[in-house]
Amino acid sequence: MLFFINETKRHSSVKNSYDVLFFGSDNIALDSLKKVNEFRIKEKLIGRLDLVTANTSKNKYAIEKYANSESLNTLAWPLQNLVSGEYDIGLIVAFGHLIKNNILEKFPLGMVNMHPSILPRWRGAAPVIYTLLHGDHISGVSLMKIKPDVFDVGEIISQKVVPVTKDIKLPELTKQLSSIGADMLVECLRNLPQSLENARPQSNEGVTYARKINKSISEVRWTEMNALDVYNLYRAIYGMYPLKTRFRDKELKLFNAFLDNFEEVEQSNKPPGTIEYCKKTNAIRILCRDRKYIYFKSLRIVGKREITALDFYNGYIKNIPSQKRYLMVC
Repeated sequence: MLFFINETKRHSSVKNSYDVLFFGSDNIALDSLKKVNEFRIKEKLIGRLDLVTANTSKNKYAIEKYANSESLNTLAWPLQNLVSGEYDIGLIVAFGHLIKNNILEKFPLGMVNMHPSILPRWRGAAPVIYTLLHGDHISGVSLMKIKPDVFDVGEIISQKVVPVTKDIKLPELTKQLSSIGADMLVECLRNLPQSLENARPQSNEGVTYARKINKSISEVRWTEMNALDVYNLYRAIYGMYPLKTRFRDKELKLFNAFLDNFEEVEQSNKPPGTIEYCKKTNAIRILCRDRKYIYFKSLRIVGKREITALDFYNGYIKNIPSQKRYLMVC
């Protein structure tokens, strides 16, 4: 009899449907909102789904347009008149604003955040960028409970590990993790409230931080970076910023990077920053700190158009004596 009473009490919070408030502003959040909304329509376990979006997002229009097309109510951040218990649970995806306790306490089931890393690795604003920048071989998605006034330290609800292939770039990995995270959110909603009951604290070991970046990260330091470091930087900021360097006192943008994995270490006394044209690969190559080259299929001097490696060689390098090509980029 005692067992029966405890089980009844434990499941007393189970409802036929739940009201959900979704917090998100960019295209990553849009993917998740779409899947959550499709789940709402198909399985009827969500009674109400509304959107909170931040006014500062450049991509806000896309997610608001979708919400309007689906008759989802849109609320502006910061929330001014949220009523306690109006929504059962909050979902946060790529929102970028701290949630204070006066908001969190108004959700009976709390708030859940989708974060594209295997926490506690890469807490912070740019986890996918740092995953690629540091050459991680695995990434993944974590669903966690929100704690007030701090990012990415809440209890883990679920995690999924994803291998990171050596040539995948930021947009591809972001899209992959976004899709996986959206599915995980749906599974969390499908099994409410039990999905929240087994959340576990994050480990205190292996904590790393992915702080917000700016365009200064794109400048290559040839005397400090190995070829793989430069290539990982290229992958990490692909679609945001091109790699850049200085060429004969002009800013040079570098595109379509790749490595020759079978290339031997350069044995000459050429310094890092030496620039050459490689006929075998039809690419410009630049020597890095580890005596290996990174290759580029096209380049652009700021103020001019992007051109092929061969055109760059013919226009800017061919007529310069080879001994003067050393340290041509810096």
